[in-house]
Amino acid sequence: MPRLYGQTIMLREFRSDDIHGMRAWVNDARVTKYLTSIFTVPNTFDQTRRYLDSILDSAAAGVHLVIADREGEQYLGQCELLSIDHTARKAELAVVLKAEHTGRGIGREAIGLLLGLAFEQLNYNRVSLKVYAANERAIRCYEALGFTHEGRLREEVFYDGMYQDVLIMGILRKEFRPV
Repeated sequence: MPRLYGQTIMLREFRSDDIHGMRAWVNDARVTKYLTSIFTVPNTFDQTRRYLDSILDSAAAGVHLVIADREGEQYLGQCELLSIDHTARKAELAVVLKAEHTGRGIGREAIGLLLGLAFEQLNYNRVSLKVYAANERAIRCYEALGFTHEGRLREEVFYDGMYQDVLIMGILRKEFRPV
């Protein structure tokens, strides 16, 4: 997978030493509160290592890229294209940043680069995602990048002591505008 360069970040392949960056967020409730339920319990170092090893060994399905500082290539987070369907030319997007890197436009830049890869290099027609309805900052980011609201899964997750909705958002190749 080629490296992708933005204004302030780059997307690069995973390296073994990225384990430390992953461990910085995997048990941080500020980061994991809007992630899937596997993060509702603490993740051990061995669990994180096995996941990273599956990426490094190409055993993990999908496209997995590190969001890194452009200058020093330091791990800031990661983004992925998952549930890839080569016949329908579609994938699901996932992104996570370490807490100290949120709110600075890094996620938006990374998603823009990943969408460029999906539509311009991998020839996908559609990229979708799921986002907690309460995650307003992420929703604004996705809307700014051209994602459209496509559906709502009512009371899909149990979070913060109550059931909450999850939104389905998507963007088509013809709607994508490089950032």
